[in-house]
Amino acid sequence: MKKENLTKLIVLTSVIVLCAGIVAFASSLTTEIKAILTQEFTIKYYGEVQEMKDGSGNPVYPIVYNGTTYLPVRAISDMMGIPVDWDASTKTVILGTEEKPPKSVLSFEGKTSDYSSKVTDKASLTVKGANGADIVYNDGVSFRIWNGTSSANADRAYQANIGGGYTNLSFDAYVATHEDNFGKRPYEIIIYNIDNGEKLASITVMAGEIKKVEDIDITGVKKIGFAANGIQITGADNTDRAYFFNPTVE
Repeated sequence: MKKENLTKLIVLTSVIVLCAGIVAFASSLTTEIKAILTQEFTIKYYGEVQEMKDGSGNPVYPIVYNGTTYLPVRAISDMMGIPVDWDASTKTVILGTEEKPPKSVLSFEGKTSDYSSKVTDKASLTVKGANGADIVYNDGVSFRIWNGTSSANADRAYQANIGGGYTNLSFDAYVATHEDNFGKRPYEIIIYNIDNGEKLASITVMAGEIKKVEDIDITGVKKIGFAANGIQITGADNTDRAYFFNPTVE
């Protein structure tokens, strides 16, 4: 059984909490039942037989009630590597963490312009690393540096509606230009708060350099924008492109 399906089984079918040290009672919602505790069943996870245990390391077993098999939540969660907790104040079993997992910026609703776009073709997502080996990214954003030091603004930026609720933005920055400019020509990589036009980050990247950008603070920001400028007056032409590879929020 796949992990996500097994998780649904636990959450949707288990009306009894069988975690070690966790018993949920609500006087008006609790019904006494007669069920069978069986040691005859074998539990396999990805083909391997599992020995289910409670939080103290004691063996625990399935319960069968009205033809349905109920598995101990803590034992199953431990087996699958899913954190489990108990909120006594609300009588809630909590599976997993409440933190949002990292999410690609391109999975959100986006707005392009004449200067910015999504990058999905493999050729544009492939860059040579410092050791000469190809680095292939999953996705990205492109911005055309069309007017040197005056190329970027919030309206021209690629805009992603992330909806708030995230705190950090990360990506790999890269500027593609003529190879004779590699390592010589600097560019400004810009992240905007689209709602107020504020620059959330301004990062200098040299032509041909892959720069890892991490933990830009986007707390409370609903729309973010990606754009770039040349830094020198003659530091760009309209064939230069800034790339924001694998942009993710969390």
